Amino acid sequence: MPVHFFASAVSSAVPTEYWATIAASCIAISFLKTWFKGAKLLDPPSPPASTSPPTPPESQFTDLHGRVVLVASGAFTPLGVVTLSALAHRGAQIIALHPDISAPDVVQLIHLIRDSTQSELIYAEQCDLGSLESVSAFAALWNSGDKKQQEAVRRLDALLFLPPGREELHSVQLDEGGRAGGGTRRREAIYQLHVLARFHLVNSLLSSLLVQPPDREVRIVSVVSPFYAAGLTHFDVLAPPPTSSNRGKKDESRSSAAKAPTLQTLSESSYSALVGAASLRWHALTVELQRRVDLLAEADPRPKTKLPGIDVHPSPAPSSKASAAASESIQQQAALRMRQHSNISIINVCTGFERSSDIIETFFPAPSPAQSHASILALLRSVLRFVVLLVLWPFIWLLAKSPATAADGIVWATTRHLEPLSARFDRILASLSRSPAPSSSSSSSQDPHEVRKWQDHLIPGELYREGRIVRPNLPPRFTEDKDAWSQLWKQTEHDVEAKVKQHGGQIKRPDV
Repeated sequence: MPVHFFASAVSSAVPTEYWATIAASCIAISFLKTWFKGAKLLDPPSPPASTSPPTPPESQFTDLHGRVVLVASGAFTPLGVVTLSALAHRGAQIIALHPDISAPDVVQLIHLIRDSTQSELIYAEQCDLGSLESVSAFAALWNSGDKKQQEAVRRLDALLFLPPGREELHSVQLDEGGRAGGGTRRREAIYQLHVLARFHLVNSLLSSLLVQPPDREVRIVSVVSPFYAAGLTHFDVLAPPPTSSNRGKKDESRSSAAKAPTLQTLSESSYSALVGAASLRWHALTVELQRRVDLLAEADPRPKTKLPGIDVHPSPAPSSKASAAASESIQQQAALRMRQHSNISIINVCTGFERSSDIIETFFPAPSPAQSHASILALLRSVLRFVVLLVLWPFIWLLAKSPATAADGIVWATTRHLEPLSARFDRILASLSRSPAPSSSSSSSQDPHEVRKWQDHLIPGELYREGRIVRPNLPPRFTEDKDAWSQLWKQTEHDVEAKVKQHGGQIKRPDV
């Protein structure tokens, strides 16, 4: 009876000639939604066609029980809360940083995550990335160690940088030069929050990360904005190189921005382009950081273990001397490029367009605290924003990822196993066999023609999107000049030191 009643109600409301169109529309919407959700990175791969027993899915991911994860930014955003819950479900001990840990929403979210995951190992610590002094204070407290442990060194297995909320830009502490105009303040606030604060925190924590046991893997995972392609033209707008001519241009741009807004100044103050430039700049810094920590591991005075099949040993002379010389040359080149990796691995991941941070906060930002207490005009703007979001919500739901779907990429980058040394040597050897004369200026051991799938192991120092390696375009100087990477590192280091010394601070960290 209910079935017949439902069928008669549907047939009376929707004529039967439209049923095929509605069914086709539902299938198309379902297909588009599945496409825009991206790859299911945490799903186990399909079993191979061979008769050999498949590898269990658990062996492809790191067990997080007993591991400490420090979430430095964006811990209590929608994406951050889902990520904290997913990591806590896998047994990780989580320390989330926030400027005000006594805020009611922070306390409530901590209790909710503890109750939902049945884990009490979720804590919040006070650290404001908008203030470099707060970052220095937290790093000094962390580096002081834990007296309860035998080595007095705090354990840290993963350091996560999630996208911070846009409202955090209003609390960034800037110098007097960054308070002249709205566009200049936004540019310097994004540069400090997305680049300088991360750089200062990682460099300040290196003293405790370098003394971790060599067999303990430490992973630094950073979420890159999907607008990184739009940030290529704003790479030097965000922070011009420190030359005399550029300093003059910087002062001139500040004065012109304070006078009257033009089309160029409006484009330079675009939030999406500036965030993309900050992500692109941070990616270049992480590549240089991975190179430096790898050099430290290569210069480790402790004796290295001989790896069978990797270390070049004298072998019996084959029949052909020419083939023997070619094979030995390829093996020697592979051995030279087979540098020892540090136990500190930097992984960058782009989760795609997440609806809350990448769409709503970028194109429909909430009113600032100063505007929210204004007159009726602010109330009308809030109502208009709500109506526009309500109208566009079906398209946002269809084209953008939910926080839970985007968090899968972060969990995948945090728990996926790294590439073993033997597999790395075989990959380098295969690439050298295809091209026996590689370019000496190439700093990466990754073959540009090689297609890697999301089932493959992770390679440190790379940017991943939907489980695949992505090589974003950088300014031409990074391909023409090898010293451009170190110059960017020194420039960022100089900017951090200048801002810290302006407030009477002092930086103490290892030289890398």
